[in-house]
Amino acid sequence: MRARAVAAVMAVALLAACGDGGGRTGKPLTNAELVARVDAECLRLASAGNDLVAAQDPSAQGTQVSGFMHAAARVLRARVREIGQLVPPPQVAGDVSRFVSLLNRYADQLDGLARRTRAGETYDQLLTRSPAQVSALNGIAAQANKIAAQLNFKDCAT
Repeated sequence: MRARAVAAVMAVALLAACGDGGGRTGKPLTNAELVARVDAECLRLASAGNDLVAAQDPSAQGTQVSGFMHAAARVLRARVREIGQLVPPPQVAGDVSRFVSLLNRYADQLDGLARRTRAGETYDQLLTRSPAQVSALNGIAAQANKIAAQLNFKDCAT
């Protein structure tokens, strides 16, 4: 049960990816342009969600599980970097920066959880053994989803 909850939260967090604040130059986007561009990137995150679904397969164990989780974190970071080139409207720039910071923390925490995977351990076993890490991931995802909803990223939040 906990494994499915974390996977669902992870999928939502991955779909909430937004820019990292670096490399922004040029004229700010309108709110509508920002939403459209971010939502388009969110749709590109399906492969990260697929990696997490693969990690949950009961036949996946140990390095397979951690490999899938690391792959999901890499995809999340790639989307964060890509969208980070966008220039948000000034009135939402602070929210976008907080959102991005949360998503980078999420990717870091996901990698940290993946590193805890033991030989022969399944995803469910890892999550059961790691309640503090699961709680941290869920908390970060909840904060990111709240900001995504405020920014109207429809394909990024539930």
